[in-house]
Amino acid sequence: MSTGNPHARIDAINLALDRATAAKIRAQPGLIEIGKANLRRWMQHDDGFVHPVHAEWMDILNFLTPAEIADFIVSDSPKANRLRQSTPLTGILSEEERLAILHSHEKVAV
Repeated sequence: MSTGNPHARIDAINLALDRATAAKIRAQPGLIEIGKANLRRWMQHDDGFVHPVHAEWMDILNFLTPAEIADFIVSDSPKANRLRQSTPLTGILSEEERLAILHSHEKVAV
């Protein structure tokens, strides 16, 4: 059992997921539309209320190119690290891809 920092482990997993997501976005830029659709759905669910973090993501998805988005989500900037916790880019990775990344981190102590 790991005695490492659980937040660091979660951050490492989220970064690994975002690296795989970034690779798919670079190969298929149209996948950004999945993130935009997720944000629209989340806002509808909240009766149109836009959470500040969702507004930040909307700006990123609407104003950056897919390549810039891919670079951003794998960057180590404080903003990227913070927004990684609430990514709307879920659904870009298949369930199999996501589970493979999660399983690869199961036994890794951070």
